[in-house]
Amino acid sequence: MLATSQRCLARSQRLITSSHLSSSLRSSSPPRYSCLLSTTSVRRQSNHGDVDGLPTIFDRPPASVAVLGGGLTGLATAFWLAWWHPQMKITIYEASNRLGGWIDSEEVKVKGLTGEKGSVWFQRGARMVNPQHSRGPLYRYDDLAFYLLVTQLGLSEQLQNAPETEVMGKYIYYPDHLVQLPDKSMTLLEVWQTLRKEPLFEGLFPSLWSFGKTRLRQLFTSTLKPPTQDAHSKNELSVGEHFTKMFGRSDLVENVLSAVMHGIYGGDVWKLSVQRTPFWDVLKDGRYPRLPPAYTWLDTPDAELLNWVRGDACRELAEDHLTTSAHWFPSGLNELTDALVEFLKKRGNVTIRLGHRVTSMTYAAKADRVAIRTSKQPTPITYEKVISTLYAKTLADICSPGTLPSLEKSTATTIRVVNLWYPEPGLNHPHKGFGYLIPQSVPFQENRHFILGVMFDSDREWVPNPHRPGQYINRGKDTIRGTKLTVMMGGHYWDHLPPHEIPDEQTAIRYAKNAVARHLGFSRATNDTAVVSTKLCKDCIPQQLVGHRERMKAAHEELLAAFRGRVAVAGGSYQVPGVLPSIRAALDIARQIRGSFHWQAATRAVETKSITVGDTGLWRFAAPVRSMVRVDKSGFTALRGHDRRLAIIRRKRAESEREREV
Repeated sequence: MLATSQRCLARSQRLITSSHLSSSLRSSSPPRYSCLLSTTSVRRQSNHGDVDGLPTIFDRPPASVAVLGGGLTGLATAFWLAWWHPQMKITIYEASNRLGGWIDSEEVKVKGLTGEKGSVWFQRGARMVNPQHSRGPLYRYDDLAFYLLVTQLGLSEQLQNAPETEVMGKYIYYPDHLVQLPDKSMTLLEVWQTLRKEPLFEGLFPSLWSFGKTRLRQLFTSTLKPPTQDAHSKNELSVGEHFTKMFGRSDLVENVLSAVMHGIYGGDVWKLSVQRTPFWDVLKDGRYPRLPPAYTWLDTPDAELLNWVRGDACRELAEDHLTTSAHWFPSGLNELTDALVEFLKKRGNVTIRLGHRVTSMTYAAKADRVAIRTSKQPTPITYEKVISTLYAKTLADICSPGTLPSLEKSTATTIRVVNLWYPEPGLNHPHKGFGYLIPQSVPFQENRHFILGVMFDSDREWVPNPHRPGQYINRGKDTIRGTKLTVMMGGHYWDHLPPHEIPDEQTAIRYAKNAVARHLGFSRATNDTAVVSTKLCKDCIPQQLVGHRERMKAAHEELLAAFRGRVAVAGGSYQVPGVLPSIRAALDIARQIRGSFHWQAATRAVETKSITVGDTGLWRFAAPVRSMVRVDKSGFTALRGHDRRLAIIRRKRAESEREREV
């Protein structure tokens, strides 16, 4: 049977790039939650003897599941399991006394310039998400998982958005002043003067020339078939090394890309793997067989997700935001986690254990279960399935020494977040917009406190009213207008600092206020009016360094060997860190347990090696190939469910009607 199963899987792999399957993606409309238990699947043996490493699906969903970690990934995983399986017993273990993880908001009482009282919301961690719709080639569709979650929680009306037409200025501090990155708000002359005069863009034109030649060479020397994942891993480089090779020099890497890496990961551009960043999705077309202009490559899991949600209401929400560049909730993304917590608390099959730090996790061979002990629960409790959303090194530490050596090597950055609110509005102007980042190339004397970046929260939440000059539209939950900033410091700069050398609260606040005053030109008197709050986020952003895939491939095998497929992992330690990837990882692992990964093509279902995430959640790292589908670009709007052009026209008409009513 095993040999037959492997032959079927190999045949499925060949079918995945066929035009027949590609056309079925546009024409078929599978049942929304149909469950595939294919006879060609390699199933767990009844005696649990050999685990061969292929993705397996349990013959039935587990009756009891433990979710380790009460952050966004853990809450979303528990939500979907409880949504689909009302009888499943689900227990969430959270070490702290609150749920939500690094997504955290605080309401603070303040006074305005004239003494008026009000309140503002300080946000830590992520505060917005960017939709991943694309006018060109199709790359990632994690945003569909976000829209699905928002729809099911009934939060569509609370979702705030910034339209594509709204230009949010982005800046980089180099070497001693803010430089605006070219955007639509600048004239061609202003763009040219910025690129020519600013030291930030030194080497831009020779770098672009070298980049263009490299890309052309890639396009004309593409292999006849997609390279294997192992081939990719052998040639893996850091972001810095990869783009230095592409540009022929390191100027833009040190001045621009390192700042971007600070904003996303708080990480070192010379250590982060380029394959684990958004850049890889943009560049991967040159590493696959050339296609006619009407076609593009799409990752098989993304194509399957598009097909799976086709009949869901989240499709309509995705259509409504085809012209949206960013999403958030009025008081922060905690509104999303709070809604998840409220839902889970009402479910009779969900138990939430706060203050329960997991101290050990072992495999009970006789019962074929996983035993969990916590700081408040010394007697082990066993579960049929455990899903860990903990930081990978923490997971390795609670297992027996040497059980998960690949995860023991995991690293993460620590970020100190300092929130500042000044009663005087617009203090950061004329530098309006999203905020600024500081690259690694800035001299130490200009960044001696290791600031990563500063966000202009008030510019995003208070926008000028186009119909009433001098007035502002409040898109947040603050009741009083001022200048609200978020300062991020630390990151990879603190990697080797012992805990006692990391700045304490008062020191960090002083550092942040002094840095902002110097960068934006605040006076000492203005600085003294700041209302401040801070939080140390220890190991909050896992770092996916060069060699990440090989480590995750090994971790997949280690989890199978130690727990026989009873433990799965999800979250930023494994997938790309961020809100959207976390929600997508939660959906994937919940669907794996449900058994609803499938293709529907004509009269048969096709299962491939890389659609599922497997019993460990890491199968896509271990799969021998990165499975791709050839997609007709003219049909990509059908994959979304609607025609983009017509949807945008309908949306503009609706906006015009609302404006006339106002």
